[in-house]
Amino acid sequence: MDTTTTVIWIVVAIVVVLALIALAVAASRKRKQARLHEAQDIRAKAQEQASIVGQREAIADQTAAEARRAQADAEAKAAEASRLQHEAATHQRTASTSREELDKEWKRADKLDPTTKSTNADANTNTNTDTTGTTRSNDTRSNDVRSNETRSNDTPGAHSKPTDTTPT
Repeated sequence: MDTTTTVIWIVVAIVVVLALIALAVAASRKRKQARLHEAQDIRAKAQEQASIVGQREAIADQTAAEARRAQADAEAKAAEASRLQHEAATHQRTASTSREELDKEWKRADKLDPTTKSTNADANTNTNTDTTGTTRSNDTRSNDVRSNETRSNDTPGAHSKPTDTTPT
């Protein structure tokens, strides 16, 4: 083998190496171009999704605002219910006090009325002890009939005199 053949082989080897380097560079550029194109496609799809996500966020914000409004309405209704319960309890206490005062007036009228028998008044009143140990009387009068007495419709709250059916 002479030197010319060796030089030719060296030149051929250099050309092959350069060709391989050129192919590697071309493949690298092609891969880079493909990745750039893929990245652009992903960005385009993300841009499309951004408007959908924005709409979903707007819906979520609107729903959260409605939930806060509903919560505020519920709290307002709960406060109104509490106020009405307090008012009802106040009315109940007032009615109870009024009932007790009315019962006292009935008893006072029965004590003052000479025609009322004390046994009838005692029989029509039951004495109870409440949970605090206070004695309280409950009037068990009927609205329609008392023994030997009827209420007069002419004067509210007044007793009529008993009708005496015995001959004089």
